[in-house]
Order: sequence, then C-alpha cells, then structure tokens
Amino acid sequence: MNTPAVAAIRTGAALREALASARETWTETATAGGVIVAVALLAPLVLGGLIATDTLASGAYLALAATGLALCVGLAGVPSLAQGAFVGTGAFAAAHLLRHTQLPAEMCALIGALTAAGLGTAAGFAVRSLDAVRVAVGTWLLTWLVALALGVLPWLSGGAQGLVVPTRRLFGFSPTPLVHYELAVVLTGLCALAFVALRRGPFGLDLAAAAQHRGAAAALGVPMERLRVGAFAASAFVGGLAGGFVVQLDIVADPTAYGPLLSFELLVAVLVGGAAAALGPSAGVVVLGMIALAARALGALAGVSGSRFQPMLEALLLLAVLTTGGSALVPAVSTAARRFLPRRRSRARPTAASSPKRRELLRGEGLAKHFGAIPAVDGVSLELAPGSITALVGPNGSGKTTLLRLLSGALPPDQGRIELGSRDVTTATPTQRVRLGLVRTLQTRSYFGELTVLEHALVGTNRTRRHGGAIRTIVSTPLYRAENRVAEAHALAALEAVGLAADASRPVSELTGAEQQRLMIAAALATNPAVLLLDEPSAGAGSADLDRLEAILLRLKADGLAMLLVEHNLRLLRAVADEILELELGRVVRHARNVRL
Repeated sequence: MNTPAVAAIRTGAALREALASARETWTETATAGGVIVAVALLAPLVLGGLIATDTLASGAYLALAATGLALCVGLAGVPSLAQGAFVGTGAFAAAHLLRHTQLPAEMCALIGALTAAGLGTAAGFAVRSLDAVRVAVGTWLLTWLVALALGVLPWLSGGAQGLVVPTRRLFGFSPTPLVHYELAVVLTGLCALAFVALRRGPFGLDLAAAAQHRGAAAALGVPMERLRVGAFAASAFVGGLAGGFVVQLDIVADPTAYGPLLSFELLVAVLVGGAAAALGPSAGVVVLGMIALAARALGALAGVSGSRFQPMLEALLLLAVLTTGGSALVPAVSTAARRFLPRRRSRARPTAASSPKRRELLRGEGLAKHFGAIPAVDGVSLELAPGSITALVGPNGSGKTTLLRLLSGALPPDQGRIELGSRDVTTATPTQRVRLGLVRTLQTRSYFGELTVLEHALVGTNRTRRHGGAIRTIVSTPLYRAENRVAEAHALAALEAVGLAADASRPVSELTGAEQQRLMIAAALATNPAVLLLDEPSAGAGSADLDRLEAILLRLKADGLAMLLVEHNLRLLRAVADEILELELGRVVRHARNVRL
C-alpha cells in the first residue's frame, strides 16, 4: 500500500479515536457552553436595533483578551495587571505593519500577537518567582510603562491623533463590524476550548498545584517558574491577538485606549465572571457592559459623562466580590444548575497499572549547610540502599528537615556530594532529581486542596510524561491521548498502593489528615521514584491509620524502594526501620544497623 493511503488510514483512525474520546468526556457543561457560543453568534440579529454591531464587536474582542488573561489568573493563580499593555502592544504592532507593509490583515494581527507574547515572556520571566502581591505590583508598573511610552513617543503611537489604520479584507471578507464580531466570537470560543484542555491537562494541573502549595509542588518536581513564564506568554499572545484585530475594527490606534484602566477592567471581568471557568471572562465582560449602561444612566442624572462613574462602579463590584467572599458569576450559576440536573455517571477509569521499577542507591558524603555561623547540617554522610528504610531521628532543630532539603535539592549544600546511582546530582534542581527518581514528601498539610484525589496523584505522573506539552494538550494529539491513559492508570496504581483508589473522585479537602498524608505518598509514588524521602508521614494518624501506614511502608520496602524516614513515632520506627541515624546539632551522634528501637 502506498504512503499517502497509509497516512490517510492512520489519520482517519486518529480522528475516530479523538471523536470517541470527545464523546466520553462530553458533559452538560460542554453542551451549555456550545449553546452559549451559538447564541452569541446570532446576537447581532437579536440586538441589532438596541446595540450597534461595532460595539458588540469591541465587546467580543474584550472577551477574547479577558479569556487570555484567565490563563494567568485562573490557571496559574497569578493576578496579572498587564493584559491591557499586551493588548496595546499587539494593536500598535499590527497598526504599523498595516501602514508600512502589504501583509494580509490576519498576518499583521498574528505578528502583533507574537510581539505581545515576547513582552509577556519578558514580564513572566521578571515575576516568575514573586508572590501574588508583588506580581500585581510589577505588572501594574509594566502597564504604566507601556502607557507612558505610547504617550512620549509620537513616532510609535502617532501622538494625540493616534495612528490611522488602512482597511484590508479579513479572511476574504470585507472588514465590516459584523465580520469582526463573528471572528471575535469564534476566537473567544476557541480560546475557551484551549483553556478547558489546558486546565485538565498536565500544564493546568501543575499550575494549579503550584498556586495552591508551592512547596509541595516543588517537592513533586513541578517547574513552577517555567510554567509561569509560559502562562504569561500565552496570556499576552491572546491579548495581543485581540489588540491586533480590534485596531482594524476601530480603524485608528488610539494610545489612550490601552492604558491602566483597560488592564483593570479586564481583571475585573475575569474575577467577577470566574477566573477558573472557561466562559467566566466572557460573562464578566457582559457584566462590564451592564455597568457601562448603569454609569451612563447615572451620568445623565448628574449631568456629566457616564465614563466618570464607570471605573467607580467597576471597583465597587470587584470590592464586593472580594470582601464578601461572594462566588464569581459562572461558578455560582454552575453550582445552582447542578442541583437540578441528574448526576452524570462518571466514565470508567482505566485499570491501575504499574511502572517499570527504578532502583538506585542514594549516597550523601560530607554534607554540610550553615545558616550564618550556625551549622544546620555538619558533615553528614549516609547511604540509602534499595529495599531498605533508614530512620532519621533527633530533637527539633537537630537538622533532620534541612538534610532532607539538601538531598531533594530544595537547598544547595555548602559542602559535600550527593550521588544517585552513578549520577552526581549535587547541583541538580529539584525537578531534575524527581525525574531521576529522588522524591521528597513534606510535613502535614502539604497538599492541593482544590484538586480531586486522582488529579493530585496525576501531578506526580506529569514528571514521567514526554508528550504532555501545552500545544499537544490543546490539539489532543494521539500520542498525548495514549500517554494520558497510561498516566491515569499509573496514578490509580499509586492511589491503590496507599488505599485511596476508591476515593479518586473526591476533593482532597474532604480527606482526613491521615488520608492526606497517604495521598502525598501516592503523589510521590506516581513519579516512579527510586528513592523516597518521607518527612513525618504519621502526623495526625490514629492507631488504625498507623497500622495502614506501617503496611504501606513495609510493602514499598519489599518492592525494592529505598526510603529515608524522618519520624517521631517510635512504634512505627520499631516496625519498619532497618537502620537509624540520630542527629544532634547537625551531626550524626548515633548510627545503628539492623536494630529495633
């Protein structure tokens, strides 16, 4: 059979598989979203006599930019206030291309989006390790810098007059407001679909984990900083794309239209509509439109322009949502709707599967770490052999947790060497060590409470994936889908190993403290480790929970896993430990093998 025929057969099989997968995962929410998009496409026919089509088109492009912002706020939990700057960057880049080149209108908008993505990448790199407050401040400053640059560089912005943009055909159509509106709705719908795919895939789960507990996510090897940069770049790209098209709708690039107020309004739309809901930003934009009408009415009563009231009303709405703990619009409607809809039967889960075992010797030689003049770890050497449990004991402040952090890569040693098998991992990052098989769990409450039990475990499997990138996730390639099934099976196997497979669909926040401790072990097991570093896994465990934990540890040891156990419960140590290292003031003061405490 010739090559084109083989390719056609494979493509057809892949499409049939994709359609079958889509049918399995289709929900009532997806149906409602499709209906909403279809109704939105028909809106000009219904509202044509009430709202001008160009106003509807501007609002639809605003919804596109807001949906892009949700990639930062909803997925990464990062309160970006720079989306207006990204929209402006895309708008002015496209305007200059339209004025000085003969490129097609769509290509000008795309290049404008890529220009904004470049600025977003730089912004994400600058704030990648900052907390939420500093991210908000930093991105707000970026918005002002872009606005000031447009104000003082007339060659860039066209000065007070702006830049007049020549009109060109758009995807073969005359660029009427109706064409712009339909294009904006389609792009917003596609962006919402991409948001859903990313939220459910490795990219979204890793970002959610990092947003909910940075330390626990880092312990599982989540590359938080790289993912944040990616989220900023994607958000800026969508914002720049909206700007690249809206400037063609307006026919003029006005520098005053892309100031800090636009960034603020976009954030309000996302938070009010629902940052974690695909259609939440669009719903928020509709709310902003209603606020604009209310502001116009107030302005008429006061005899002034309604634009003076609009920012105040938007700020009051956002303040009400944030301070009263009120739910965002789309999540609130979804929660209410579920009460009246029949419970959807969950699709069958794949059978739990085991991964090829990795068994390595971990060796630390002469490890030392000082904080000022105080030695937290002082010349500690140890070996963790496959199929053994080493107990690390000592009083509080003796250096146990610091030693775990040195071994896992959370802290760099001042002196010493760490080897995993034949590899020197002394300078390896936590993510690299997790991929090589060295994983650590943290102390109590180090979990991702807003995820389900299965999603929590899937965060661990993401370190073993090769085809889980953002683009593959959005497109849902055959390799991605196949790897997804394997990852879910391995996550279930990890849950089964700790007795939580039956709770896969439960929210993590509903588990008991002891169950959450076991879940952290399951997430670590999902990475397919060779060496497991456990920090007080019995915290909060009762007698029955302690028996379960003992059985789990003995089973993992029999399976060939090397473990270092920091623990205060002597009953557990007597039952499972093969050797003991006792620390005091960062030094090993006792080393006993094959003993029971």
